[in-house]
Amino acid sequence: MPPAPTLTPFFPSHSLLPSLASFPSSLPSLNPADFKQWWLSSTTDPLHPALAFCAGLSALVWVLGEVTGNVSQVDRLWAVLPLMYSAHFTFWPKLTGAAGGQLDQRMLLVFGLQVLWSLRLNTNTWRRGFFNPKSEDYRWEVVRAKIPAWAFKLLNLGFIAITQNILLLAVELPQYLLLTLHLAGTTASPVATALKTAPQGFLNPGLNIFDYGLAAVFVVILVLEMLADNEQQRYQALKARAVSKGVKGEKLTEKEQAAVSRGFVTGGLWSWSRHPNFACEQSTWYILYLFTLLPFAFASFTSHSHSPTTALSAHLPSLKLITHYLTHLPQHLSSGITHLPYLPTTLHEVAELASSTLHATLEALPEKQTVVHAAREAYAVLREDEGVYWNYTIWAPLSMSALFYCSTALTEWISRQKYPVYKQYQRRVGMFWPPITIVKGFWLALTARRGKVDRAVWGIGGGEKMKRL
Repeated sequence: MPPAPTLTPFFPSHSLLPSLASFPSSLPSLNPADFKQWWLSSTTDPLHPALAFCAGLSALVWVLGEVTGNVSQVDRLWAVLPLMYSAHFTFWPKLTGAAGGQLDQRMLLVFGLQVLWSLRLNTNTWRRGFFNPKSEDYRWEVVRAKIPAWAFKLLNLGFIAITQNILLLAVELPQYLLLTLHLAGTTASPVATALKTAPQGFLNPGLNIFDYGLAAVFVVILVLEMLADNEQQRYQALKARAVSKGVKGEKLTEKEQAAVSRGFVTGGLWSWSRHPNFACEQSTWYILYLFTLLPFAFASFTSHSHSPTTALSAHLPSLKLITHYLTHLPQHLSSGITHLPYLPTTLHEVAELASSTLHATLEALPEKQTVVHAAREAYAVLREDEGVYWNYTIWAPLSMSALFYCSTALTEWISRQKYPVYKQYQRRVGMFWPPITIVKGFWLALTARRGKVDRAVWGIGGGEKMKRL
């Protein structure tokens, strides 16, 4: 295997870890002029200014939380920070002159999708009144009451201020990876590390059908998330109107009374997922990860020297011969032809030809190894560094999923204390993913409990649940 190509001055290694390790030593003095020059230098690793901003913002958020007693300062930044980091990476070449000032088309597409994502989240945050500096996530008050004051201060520093800010930067690692690919050009790239003999065109292919397909899926997921937001908003508005009618002495309708008594939304998308908005939100982060993968994966799979398709292509004429023979076998048998100079004459010879072709294909694999050994070798290559079948940015959506799971678990614990029916809702509907709801429904039906649970959750047998609040 030829040695790895020389990297550009922008990135001293293929891996993310050396970039993180070199961050402290790369920082300039606190002089504003030096800091600005460092930030806008084409030789600065683009991740380093983002890390500096993240560190400063974490400190600011922590101080504000301690001074005001309101620890939701970072929560209001969720709708804008990822887009700011995405803009930083996307327009870095234009600001610094790196890569000739040329912007990457794939990064521009991802940035455009994130603009739509930010608009949706900002709209929902605004109509919930969460941009009010005095507002605070109700869950923090519950946590305060459950743990000592000193423990909450540590939580504010370690998780609320620092960890959340790191995650909001980490979700843009796919954009950083695409930027390293763009800046590295035809010299080297993190994605192409495993393809040391691949044609240069595979290092950073232009926009293709995979990009457009992912963009379409992203938009569909965003629309579903907006629908879930609207369903939640309509339900909360109904509860507010019901309370208002009760205060004025007006009689509530049966539907309004049932909805208020239940206390939480269970209709529409919420009948398939207890948190459809959270499920969609997590899905968008995985789509961003796939932008670093799918546009490169197919081309690399078919061109890699380890690929089975490469070995098979050498024996394609023999495979075509077998196919042609089997296709015309009835015709040959009915015509009484017993000898064809260009085809095997018996089924036994066909079998021998198929066996020899398969053997030759296996022989063509690296070092005449079996498929299992070839897979192990391919895994070793990928483990050496991030490659086309996976890359380090997978930790971004995985970390967000872990955060959403923990946050949702706390939310549901509170809901169980407030709403007696919520436990039945948990038995019937999956936390995030609709297939879990289907499995739950089958299990409840097998155990003869589905009717009872459906009536508790929707007040019906379940047939009209999609239409109910």
